[in-house]
Amino acid sequence: MDILEQTGLPSIENLLIRTNLRWTGHLMRMSPDRLPKQILYSQLSSGHRKRGRPRLRFKDTIKRNLKLRDIKTDSWTSLSQQRDKWRAIVK
Repeated sequence: MDILEQTGLPSIENLLIRTNLRWTGHLMRMSPDRLPKQILYSQLSSGHRKRGRPRLRFKDTIKRNLKLRDIKTDSWTSLSQQRDKWRAIVK
């Protein structure tokens, strides 16, 4: 039997996913003039990346975490506006 099952505690990975999705819901409920929300939807106007595999963006981790929790990527923005429902799904 697994130690996490014996203790009834979630894994670190599950805690990180839940924390990330809770923060994402909070971010989506922010007003558009707040800096964190502006940064989420912004792009760099200049610059370049190094060769090789691109680094993950915060948006990429959001999509991955939504997929791991079986949350539809087309309806999550409207769902995150309803705090109680969002927290119940993310839990």
